[in-house]
Amino acid sequence: MQPHHLELPAINPRRIVVEDGELALAEMLANTGYVIQRDMLRDLGHVLRSGKPWLIEGPRGGGKTALAEALALACNLPQFYLQGMEGLELGDVLYQWDREGQNQWVRQAVSVGMNLKEARAEQWTREYLILGEALAAFELAAKEEVVPLLIIDEIDKLSERTEDMLLQLFGRGYAHIPRYGEVGVRDRSRWPIVILLSNDLRHDLSAPLRSRCIYSWLDPPTPQEEVKILRARSPRAPRGLLVGVAKLINAIRGMAGIIDKPGLRESIDLVEALVGQNHRELSMSVIDSHLCYLAKRGMDLANLRKALARLEAAVEFPNAEVDEWIGELEKTEGRSRSALAADIGLHRQSRLF
Repeated sequence: MQPHHLELPAINPRRIVVEDGELALAEMLANTGYVIQRDMLRDLGHVLRSGKPWLIEGPRGGGKTALAEALALACNLPQFYLQGMEGLELGDVLYQWDREGQNQWVRQAVSVGMNLKEARAEQWTREYLILGEALAAFELAAKEEVVPLLIIDEIDKLSERTEDMLLQLFGRGYAHIPRYGEVGVRDRSRWPIVILLSNDLRHDLSAPLRSRCIYSWLDPPTPQEEVKILRARSPRAPRGLLVGVAKLINAIRGMAGIIDKPGLRESIDLVEALVGQNHRELSMSVIDSHLCYLAKRGMDLANLRKALARLEAAVEFPNAEVDEWIGELEKTEGRSRSALAADIGLHRQSRLF
């Protein structure tokens, strides 16, 4: 678990949505540098109102994990994080018993005169129960007022057996542990916020797991949305640099010889690197020295190096549309609620429902 900042107030995003509307939550996310898409904001509202887990699928680098992390940061929520991978055991996800501690308890109890059968019966207590990441989030939700966030990243890498471990927890809010009882919280309004992230690559998630979730597909941002995101994430980036990166990224995505097209993650990393080195614009030499941020395969790197002149030309070629997007952002640097509503295609008072 990654605890929240105790010196700062923890904010319940469910209460924000109910009392102030989705746009208020979008504004909080934007303050962390995350500009949420309109459809995703609508679905997030459903998730928070229903208490159900949120399954988000979409291509890598599109902002799925960043959305979950932005929600935790904006609301100062404790995070429980589970990386999807093969080989996860019951103890990683739900629980395991401290066998050594139990055996030591039994030996000590017997040594002071307790009946062996009674000693063995009393070893199944919370003291010797070690919770996995998923069940620990539900236990915290049951005990504390703060709303925890449970993120299971790349859930499509989990085995079917591991998926099955989660069904009772995501369907009822608790898990039954033999010899001990229930751990979790039945009241769905007190459940942790559960976000399941999938690249939809390894295997298809089971129908029972999908049926327990609110579902969203996160499309890669449009070029215009990407410019807004880059501006929000790197407000110190010069205008010319943002325009150049936008043109560069879109030129690469249009190249037939590139297998792994750069996603939003690569765009953000590149801008942050360029700003950190005080670059104000892109030239052929600057592009060449930063191809390591854009290429993910040897063949892709070779093809980009061969196309440097073409990429430089794409950066220098006038693009009135990109210039207009940047100009609009500069007019709304205060990030007022009305400006944010325009960014995500909403009217100021819209609640989406």
